[in-house]
Amino acid sequence: MVAFSGCSMRLIDFTVISSKNVNLKIDKSQGIRVTGNSNGFLGVGASIKDAMDNALMSAGPDYDLLIDGVVRVNDYFFVSGYRVEGTAVSTSKMKAMMSPAEYEAWCKTHKLNSAD
Repeated sequence: MVAFSGCSMRLIDFTVISSKNVNLKIDKSQGIRVTGNSNGFLGVGASIKDAMDNALMSAGPDYDLLIDGVVRVNDYFFVSGYRVEGTAVSTSKMKAMMSPAEYEAWCKTHKLNSAD
């Protein structure tokens, strides 16, 4: 019976994700390299989303986007979970550096909603 049973669980919710190199024309020098972890006993309670949120929170309240990210699985004796590393950038700071027309064009080029 066990061989035919299964389960499903949500690993991550995302707004933008890609495994390919994408030129977002973001000045990475204004970003902050961050790391976030989410661990639990035998992995219970650990999630990639929590690790990503922890990474963004470590950068500060203005940072809302991770670029050049890597997700790793942590697996120790009785503790396992996820580690997320990436460069945190602030889209509000990026928007402030551009004119409204430039920002609108950037969003259209990258198929993003400019209302946010």
